[in-house]
Amino acid sequence: MNMIPVMAFAIASALAIPVYASDSINPPKAVNSSSPDNDAARLWLQNRIEQTPQVKAASAQKNSRALWSQAATQPLYNPELQTRLEQEGSNNNYALEISQKIDWWNQREARSQQQQLLQQQAEQQYQQSLQQTTADALAAIVRYQSAQQRDQLMQRLQQQQQTLTQLIQQRRRLGDLSALDAELALLAQSSLLADIAASQAELSAAAAQLSSLLPDWQQQPQYLSALIQQLDNSAQQLPAQPLNNAQLKQLALSHPQSESARLFWLAEQQRAQLSRDSLRAEPTIGISAGRSGEEDVLGLALSLPLNVRSSYRQAAAAADGETLQAEAEFYASLQQQQQQLRASHSRVLAYRRQVEQWHALMPDGGQRSAQLLQQQWSNGDLSTSAYIQASAQWAASLQAGIELTGDYRQAQIQWLSDSQTIRSFSAANTNSQNAATGSNSRISE
Repeated sequence: MNMIPVMAFAIASALAIPVYASDSINPPKAVNSSSPDNDAARLWLQNRIEQTPQVKAASAQKNSRALWSQAATQPLYNPELQTRLEQEGSNNNYALEISQKIDWWNQREARSQQQQLLQQQAEQQYQQSLQQTTADALAAIVRYQSAQQRDQLMQRLQQQQQTLTQLIQQRRRLGDLSALDAELALLAQSSLLADIAASQAELSAAAAQLSSLLPDWQQQPQYLSALIQQLDNSAQQLPAQPLNNAQLKQLALSHPQSESARLFWLAEQQRAQLSRDSLRAEPTIGISAGRSGEEDVLGLALSLPLNVRSSYRQAAAAADGETLQAEAEFYASLQQQQQQLRASHSRVLAYRRQVEQWHALMPDGGQRSAQLLQQQWSNGDLSTSAYIQASAQWAASLQAGIELTGDYRQAQIQWLSDSQTIRSFSAANTNSQNAATGSNSRISE
C-alpha cells in the first residue's frame, strides 16, 4: 500500500499521532476473565451463535438422533394377529392365530448401541459447529477491528491533506520550498485516494461478514471490545514451549472432529454386526385356537426362513469394509488434527515474537519518530523529498503494526479452536480451558 501522504501527521504539533495507532498493538493488560462485562459479552456471543443457521441445523440433527436412539430401545418385532374363516360342507370352521418373531440373536441390543453412538456423534458434531461458528465470529470481529483501524488512519490522513498543502504553499510563497516540492505534495495526496478507497471497501466487507454472524453487533459495540480483550488475555496462557507428542495426542483425541470420527467408526462396527446377524435365521412362533366342524382345535406353529436364494453375505462383507474405511478415516483425522495443533501453536508463537519485537522498536506507537521528522523538516535539516520518503516508512511501520496485530489475533483464534480453549467464549462463568472429555480412554487400540 502506498503510504507516502502520511507525512501530514507530522506537519505541525497540532497533528498528533492517533491513539489507536499505538493502542492496537500494545501488550494486553491482564484483567479478570470472569468480570461482569466479560460474562455479559460471552453470554451475548453464545446467544447469537446459537441462532445461526448452521448451529440450528446441528442442533436439529442432535435432537433427531436422540429420538432415533430412544426408538432403538423398543422391541425389534411386534406380534402378528391372523384370523381364518372357512366353510366345509355345513360346518363353519374358524381359527385365531397370534405369532411372534423372536429376536434370537439380540439384534435390538446392537441396534440400540449403534443409535446411541450416532447420537453421541451428533452431539460432537453440534459442539464442532458451535466452536467453529464461534471462531468465525471472533475472526470477523478481529477483521472488522483491523479494517476500522486502517480506515481511521486513512481518514485522518485525508483530513490533513489540506493542512499539508497549505503549509507547503505558504513556505513556497516565502521562497523556502521549490515548485518541485509542491508537486511532490500533490502526487502524495493523489496516491492516497486509492488507499482510502481500498480501506473503505475492506471495512464494508468486514462489517458485512460480521453482520452475517452477529446481526445486532452495532447495538452492542462494547461487547466487541470485551471479546477482543478476552482474546488477548487468552494468549498469555499459551504454552511457550513446543507441545510434545503426548500433549498433541490428548488434545487431538478430545477434539469434536476426532471424537466424531471415532464414534462413527464404533457405530459402523455395530452396523457390521447387525449385517452378520442378518445371515442367521430367526424363528417365528405362533399359537392358534379355533373350531373345525364339531371339534375344538388348538395348534402351535414354528416357521424359519431359508436363506437359499440370497444369503446376504455380500451385504455383510460390504459392511465390514465400510467399518475398515471408518477406522482409517478416524486415524487420518486424528493425525491431521495433531499436525494442525502443532502448526497453529507454532504460528501463534511466531506472531507473538514479531509483535513483541515491533513494540520494542516502536514503544510509543511511532510518536517520537513523527515528532523528530516534523522538527527536522521544519528546521530545514531535511529536504521535502527525504521527508516524504521517511514519512512513508514511518506510516508503513504503523500499517505493519495494525496488520501484524490482526494476524496475531487470527492465529490465536485458530489455536483456540484447535485446542478447544475457544469453549471459554461459548458461555459465561467458564474457565479458559475445559478438561478433556474423558472419552479418550475408550478408544480402541
